[in-house]
Amino acid sequence: MHSVDGAAGPAVPKEPSPMAGVKAAEAVAGARAARRPALTAAAAAAEFFTDLTSELPSTDDAAVVVTHLLPGQMDFLPALDRVAEVAAVLPKPKSADARTRQLVSAAYRCDPLDRDRFADPDWLTTYLADRADGRRVVLTDIGGYFAPALEVVCERLPGVVAGVVEDTENGLRRYEALDRLPCAVYSVARSPLKEPEDRLVGEAIVFSVESLLRNLGEVLPGRQATVLGFGKIGAGVAAALHARHVRVLVLDTDPVRQAQALSIGYGSATLPEAMLRSDLVVSATGARAIGLAHLELMRNGAVLAGATSADDEFDLARLNDPGSGFAREDVMSGVARYTRGGRGFLLLGNGNGVNFLHTSALGPAIHLIKGEIIAAVGALLGRPHEPGLHEVDSGMRARIAGAWVDAFLPGAPRASREGAR
Repeated sequence: MHSVDGAAGPAVPKEPSPMAGVKAAEAVAGARAARRPALTAAAAAAEFFTDLTSELPSTDDAAVVVTHLLPGQMDFLPALDRVAEVAAVLPKPKSADARTRQLVSAAYRCDPLDRDRFADPDWLTTYLADRADGRRVVLTDIGGYFAPALEVVCERLPGVVAGVVEDTENGLRRYEALDRLPCAVYSVARSPLKEPEDRLVGEAIVFSVESLLRNLGEVLPGRQATVLGFGKIGAGVAAALHARHVRVLVLDTDPVRQAQALSIGYGSATLPEAMLRSDLVVSATGARAIGLAHLELMRNGAVLAGATSADDEFDLARLNDPGSGFAREDVMSGVARYTRGGRGFLLLGNGNGVNFLHTSALGPAIHLIKGEIIAAVGALLGRPHEPGLHEVDSGMRARIAGAWVDAFLPGAPRASREGAR
């Protein structure tokens, strides 16, 4: 030690930092967690959902659940069942894995999902009254299936529909388009906990495109691609293509998103120019960006793929009609060639989300947003809500994130988990 004037002086013991004990305890806890045997994915998911639901209300009410039926993504159903009895599971038709459907059907009632039928208020009122069986019911949705008939159903079943929880951006738009919302509608579409899923969906889409091309003896690197839409999924698609050495053009009608794409190095063009230049086009707008007239602009042999359902991405309902002039040839499972006048293109997955051809594996990240959906159901059943749009609050999102880290990454620094409590 030295005194202020530089002369040597006696050593003065330093006061211990008030954080020293805390940090030491955190280090010990972290070391113990790191030594804990790694849980299987299923066991970690069970631990996560048990932790989460321990703080949510357990009710005698019901839930009617629109969902994908995919491997590794169904752990949320038993957890939701602890908050509200799962009265019916409604599998999305284009994303229902056969083996997963068999397992879910053995535990829950599974009913067919049809957009036209669910838009019929008479049919939907009868259906929900039967499934609710005198209880309140929460409708968990993926794609706005309940939106068209919701107002009439709420009028005919007063006090029965406790609310809706919508998962996707396309579905949220359908609820936002209603003149008025007759009940509370929670959206998780723009939650920060959904961002990992959206990025991984982009990667899954490109994986499926590449897998199909390789089965045809072709590869992605060196291709020119166009991505329509630079939302979270479109941005994920563009990044995954770029990582595979694909030249990427990005088109978005939102000037802010277009500027974002250009600022990080993607190219751009008008839609006709992009279609003419590209041998791969991926639509991720959810706004029917491609119609029959655009198909004439595609390069001969180009590939067309969608990021969501065909009804949302494309306006191609008449593509298979004789009057369209296109002839269809099924090249292999998931790939169809359409030709007209000696020219043609390949359509992947019949225009539906191409990632579902390979079960769209997303890993543990999918449980983050499933946890938020369950939290939203708990909120709807736990307290009264005014009609309108709602979101899960930031405190609950932090609680979900902390529980997820504890279950799936138990060796992570303790401070990061405590900060989420």
